[in-house]
Amino acid sequence: MFSVNTNLGAMAALQSLNSTQMALQATQNQISTGKKISQASDNPAVYSIAQTMQSDVSGLNAVQDSLNFGSSVLGVAASAQSQISTVLQGLLTTVTQGQQTGMDPATINNSINQVLANIDLFAQSATFNGVNLIATTGTGVGATNSAVSVVSNVAGSTITASNNDPNNGAAVTASDTAGLGLTGLTVTAAAVGLNFTNATAPVANDTITLGTATKKWTFMLSDGTTAPAAFANPSSANQINSSINISATDSNGAIMAKVATALQGAGFGAAVDNTGQLVISGNGITAANSSISISGAGAALSAVAGTTAAIDTVQAAIKQLNVNSAYIGSKSNQITGMVSFASSLSNALTSGIGALTDANMAAESAQLQSLQTKQSLAIQSLSIANQQPQSIMQLFR
Repeated sequence: MFSVNTNLGAMAALQSLNSTQMALQATQNQISTGKKISQASDNPAVYSIAQTMQSDVSGLNAVQDSLNFGSSVLGVAASAQSQISTVLQGLLTTVTQGQQTGMDPATINNSINQVLANIDLFAQSATFNGVNLIATTGTGVGATNSAVSVVSNVAGSTITASNNDPNNGAAVTASDTAGLGLTGLTVTAAAVGLNFTNATAPVANDTITLGTATKKWTFMLSDGTTAPAAFANPSSANQINSSINISATDSNGAIMAKVATALQGAGFGAAVDNTGQLVISGNGITAANSSISISGAGAALSAVAGTTAAIDTVQAAIKQLNVNSAYIGSKSNQITGMVSFASSLSNALTSGIGALTDANMAAESAQLQSLQTKQSLAIQSLSIANQQPQSIMQLFR
């Protein structure tokens, strides 16, 4: 049927051309973006999965930034501890030489004071962006925090490191003179030895009193359930310190660690020596002017002779620094492992996103050539179809 109103051939050619144009536009979009799925309308299910995975990748990037910050903080702390370890070896040599007959105590003490000042300088300078893990709280140069918590995964779990980690197996302290129990160290000073056995069972209102001939420091214990009684107003010759909270489940070592931490916080040297006793020094205290009242057998004070007290104190400090250094090292290894894992996981997720959404550029190139050919043929077909009604003019000549 010939009709000037309805050209079925042109309509079919136009429909084919429109279909080809749409396919060509989709192919060109994939080539320009490099993605076969770049918006939700391309494939809603896959697009949703890919967006969730991309959010995880972004979260992992933030996790890696946090972990790298923590690694830097721990690296600064480890570097300072290494310097302090070297200084302590020299200090041990100094105090050992100071025990020899004929050595001038004043000269040796001047050397000791210089070394102690250097230890504090190293510790206080180990600050990274306001965090110092090895100086006594509040003494780090520019430090506003003595602990660092970093995000370890996209679920928000954290890794925390501090200079007094209650979850650590061994008692972690600061690595300055106070934390290492070196406060007030002199080559001739006597020290007080505090010994516990597993039979020791502190209860509320037990006390540890350290003193000189004119001044005393009293530490009151709590059993973890009963608050200690309030101290009466001390005389001007006494200084009263806060209570030490001891739990009924604490081991002998845990009790000693808590006592050591409290004493260090009050400015005493306090560290466990190689014999297992807590050596307390500083502020001129002596065993004769000190006393202890702790329930259970096996808790006692003793005098540590001046000829060995300095050596014992430094050896205990070296032992404590080793504990502190091992702690920082273990935290550093933990964070380094998480950095590596987060990087691998991010790469795996990125690869997965690519597999879901990236376009196959070789296939799209071939498809583009095919669609361009079909477009040309469709245009030619439409041109021919549009010429058909003109043949009707031959009937009216």
